Amino acid sequence: MVQYREHFRDLDGWSGYGLPFGKSTNEAVKLYDAALDQMVYYYNSPLYGGFANTLNKMKEADPNFVAGNLLYHSLGLFLTNSEPHKADFNAYVATLDESKLDPFESMHIEAIRRLEREDGVGAMKQYAHISRLYPYDLHSMNLGFILGLITGHNSYLRDIPLSVVDRYTPDMPFYGLTHGKLCFGYAENAQYPLAEKCGRRAMEVFPLDSWAAHSMGHMFENQSKPHEELAFLEDTMKHWIKGVNFSHHLYWHNANCYLQIGEHETALTLYEVGIKPIAFDTQDTFPLSDASSLLTRLYIDGYDTRDEMRSLCKLWNSHNKELVSFFYDGHAAFNAALAGDKDSIKEMIENMNEFIKSDRSGWNKFVTSTVGDFFFQGMLALSEEQYSEASDFLIKSIPEANYLMLGSKAQKSVFSLLLVFCCLKSGLPDHLHFAQHHMQQLLQWNRIDILPPLQQRLWDKIQDAHAHTSHDHNSLS
Repeated sequence: MVQYREHFRDLDGWSGYGLPFGKSTNEAVKLYDAALDQMVYYYNSPLYGGFANTLNKMKEADPNFVAGNLLYHSLGLFLTNSEPHKADFNAYVATLDESKLDPFESMHIEAIRRLEREDGVGAMKQYAHISRLYPYDLHSMNLGFILGLITGHNSYLRDIPLSVVDRYTPDMPFYGLTHGKLCFGYAENAQYPLAEKCGRRAMEVFPLDSWAAHSMGHMFENQSKPHEELAFLEDTMKHWIKGVNFSHHLYWHNANCYLQIGEHETALTLYEVGIKPIAFDTQDTFPLSDASSLLTRLYIDGYDTRDEMRSLCKLWNSHNKELVSFFYDGHAAFNAALAGDKDSIKEMIENMNEFIKSDRSGWNKFVTSTVGDFFFQGMLALSEEQYSEASDFLIKSIPEANYLMLGSKAQKSVFSLLLVFCCLKSGLPDHLHFAQHHMQQLLQWNRIDILPPLQQRLWDKIQDAHAHTSHDHNSLS
């Protein structure tokens, strides 16, 4: 039976990997290895009481273990503007004599300082640099990779794992994981045969690798193959469901496949079983985004989910002042718009304007400053069912936002669906033409020539609207 590791590397086990752990203790480095394992495979080890407890036990085992402390602080400052976490990190660094640190440790401190400044791109590049120098440093490889996803830098999703994958051998921990990461990077860069080769290798080596299963899902989804994706996800569900900190997202992929093939009730059942419970329990932005995204797609496809979206508004409102990700702010906004919650959108606009004027910096501020005003005004118009006005605003924001913001192509496609939906509801010839043009651009982006079934249904509706517009014009003539 396939299972997660129960034995982790001590100092001897880490020897030969080129990482400066020699001054620490056996227990601390074993807990570090256990924390990495849970982090990348999205599970909670019963041996150590889960991921968070593993990190705490690691710090207790050796408070002077620099690499362990830096793992802890990097996660505390990842995609957040938390002043307590910043203070905690700076208090820790103040205890160090930086002149005596190993270069590996100094580079990690610099990466975290960039996270502290919300400089996601700078941190991504720093972690990518560390990963090239220390290919067995899973911490830098994983965070650099995720930052590539967060900042919309698709080439890094491929190039970071590609720079280390050949250094791993089948007998090493995380050999399969590097292939699973590379599968995702290839898929996001439309290199599908290479993606499938890497993904199947990762799943063969370690079937419990939720990210690899997820990567294969993207490989199919980006090629408009919902039936193949559905078959794969359901065949591997017995494994990926064990990655409890990520399973909601694979449920989202699974439900989206059923939505694409027109089985709305099954999609909603999967929402109730695998997405909604985690969204309501954790109230975190990631599962909330999966919930709102699926409900929005169902609504666009003619299935009324607005009551459920209204139940999510209160959960989203608790995040409205964070402004750490335009992707998540966008989900909160379109959820509120379709739920008819104009007051929440007005509050978001006020918060956005304060954010743009503030002394905060970083990638998300750049994205929000670039596209935020048009997008949120579009959401306000959508909440009032002013589809023509909404279309004008979204045409000026969503195409560029898709290239800049956090998220995979599959995740960000909901923004394009909203744009097309508004243009279709507007019915104005210029809006209908733009919707068609935008959908054709997405085909080029994914390097395919077949629209996914949901998008095809919208395309057919646009064609019908064109025909009616032309008929009405001819009647007037």
